[in-house]
Amino acid sequence: MKDKLTYKEALEQLEALVEKIENPDHPLDTIQSEVEQAMQLVEYCKKCLAGTEKELTDIIDKKAGL
Repeated sequence: MKDKLTYKEALEQLEALVEKIENPDHPLDTIQSEVEQAMQLVEYCKKCLAGTEKELTDIIDKKAGL
């Protein structure tokens, strides 16, 4: 996974991996590494969302005078 991946790019990669993994014709010998990569992408997306949530909360709190 590259260092400066956007949330959208990570999500697209994750969706592609899930599609590959769910394909019954996909070779089993590559699934472990793909699942590991998918888990890394999930964690990255969670961090992106948490950061965005904090930024939005800070903006709302600032606007509300809290």
